[in-house]
Amino acid sequence: MAEPILIQVDWVYFLGIIGALILVAWYSGSRFSAIETSITWIKESITKLEGRMDNAFGAGSPIKLLSKGVEILDKSGLKEYIDKHKEELREKCQSVKTLDNQYNIQESAFECFDKLDFGDFDSKLKEIAFKYGMSVETIRRIGGIYFRDFLLTEHNFTPEDLDKPQNT
Repeated sequence: MAEPILIQVDWVYFLGIIGALILVAWYSGSRFSAIETSITWIKESITKLEGRMDNAFGAGSPIKLLSKGVEILDKSGLKEYIDKHKEELREKCQSVKTLDNQYNIQESAFECFDKLDFGDFDSKLKEIAFKYGMSVETIRRIGGIYFRDFLLTEHNFTPEDLDKPQNT
């Protein structure tokens, strides 16, 4: 018969071991959080890729809606929704970034539409996404591109200005 192994540890060492285990757990937990937040760019890349593959928006720069994207914008009611809520949407975009240059305007519009709570209209977005075989994120990006163009025009820019170097 095998004899059990008995390890005697003084309470000071025991507390040290427990403390070290807690520290390792805390450190690895924070590392996983950093990994989770650092892969958000993958979601955005997939949205861009899907929209381009479905011919909803162009692959060139600046990103622009193609005929299918315009069709989705019109038929989904998204254009009507955006036109109806322009003031509210502008305020939300201004809270994301300062709208002082073309790049910030684009980033703000896209980020705003990625996180926007459409309320009751959200179910309509899901229906149109299903109908066209796209993700809701791609439909949101279509709206973001349309709204970005509105904001650019409002700030005396055009989408083509996104690629022009700024005078310093």
